[in-house]
Amino acid sequence: MCMRRSKGGFQWERQMPDVKENINVYVNGQKIDLYRGMKVKHALMAYDQSLYKAVLAGEVRVEDENGFFLGLEGHLADGAKIFTIATA
Repeated sequence: MCMRRSKGGFQWERQMPDVKENINVYVNGQKIDLYRGMKVKHALMAYDQSLYKAVLAGEVRVEDENGFFLGLEGHLADGAKIFTIATA
């Protein structure tokens, strides 16, 4: 919220911040365009549906660019980089 000058004095006005509706994430190096608020599972489905199913089956795990495990319900930020790794 911000204050704005009007004829009768000052008045509060709501302003929405400049927020992009879409974000770009990278799955195994490939750029994927998603709506803001989508999760790891959505990025995997957009990249490759069979890969998503492999993660569900426990054949593949998902990590971020720092090597930390990501769950399918994990949130994504613009520019996030995720990688899939086959489990033994």
